[in-house]
Amino acid sequence: MMELTLLGTGCPKVDYKRFGPANLISTKMTNIIVDCGSGITQRLDQINISSAEIDALFLTHLHSDHVVDLYQLIISSWHSYRTKPWKVYGPKGTKKFVSKIMNAWQEERIQRINYENRSSTKAFNIIVKEFSASGIINIKDLKIKYFEVDHKPVPFAYGFCFLKDNKKLTISGDTRPCENIMKFGQLSDVLLHEVFIEDEIKETNKMRTSKTLHNVKDYHTPSSIVGKIANITRCKKLVLTHLVPTKFNEKKLKKIVKKDFGKNPIIGKDLLKIKI
Repeated sequence: MMELTLLGTGCPKVDYKRFGPANLISTKMTNIIVDCGSGITQRLDQINISSAEIDALFLTHLHSDHVVDLYQLIISSWHSYRTKPWKVYGPKGTKKFVSKIMNAWQEERIQRINYENRSSTKAFNIIVKEFSASGIINIKDLKIKYFEVDHKPVPFAYGFCFLKDNKKLTISGDTRPCENIMKFGQLSDVLLHEVFIEDEIKETNKMRTSKTLHNVKDYHTPSSIVGKIANITRCKKLVLTHLVPTKFNEKKLKKIVKKDFGKNPIIGKDLLKIKI
C-alpha cells in the first residue's frame, strides 16, 4: 500500500493554512518527497516523519515555491542525525541549483561541522540526477515514472507516476493542460492535480494587472478544465492541490469540477492523508 500525504497545498502567496507545495509518498519501506516548498520540515515534524528517514527528493521544477526550503530540509536532516547522502532527482539545472544553494551556506555549514563535532556529515553529500524527457526510476518498493509537462516559460517541468502492487498515483506538478497528463495519468487510483480557480481573483492594481492574471492562469490548469482532464484519465479519485488562490468558495469549485469529472473532487488540505 502507498500513502500520499499533502505537506503543502499552497502557492507563492503566503497562507499559514496552506504551506508551500510538497508531498510525501510513503510505504512501509520507503519515504519519498515531491518538492520542498516553504514549511516542509515543520509539516514532516507534525506527522512524526524525520527528514533523516527520507529516501529521495523529487523536484517537479525549479520555481521558488517548490524548492525554497531545500537547504532547510538538508540542514535539519543533519540535526536529525541523518547518516546517509541525499538523493535528489530533478529537471535540467538541478545540479547547478543545488550547488549554488550549498555554496551560499558553505561558511556557516563548515563552522557548524567544526564546532558541533557530530559523527557524520554524509547528510551534506547530495547526489543529484537530472531527468531526461521521460523515464523510470526504482527506489526500494516503488517504481516512479517521470514525464514532461507544459509549464512554459519554465523550460523543464515534470509530472510523476508512483506505482506499487498494481496501484497508481499520478502527480501533475505545475502544468497547463497537456497531453502527457492524460497519457501517463490513465487509470490512476489517485490523480493529484494543480488548479487555478477561475473568477476568484478579479482585483487588478499596479502589481496585478489583467495581463498578470492572464499569464498566471495561462501556465496553470483552470478549474473549468481540470475535471475534463480527470475524466479523460479515468482516474478513481481527483485531488486538487497548488490552489491558486488559496482562499476560495469550495462548494463552487466542487460543483464546477464535478460537472466534468462526474464525481466530487477532493479539495486538498495540508496534512491530508490518502491511502492508495
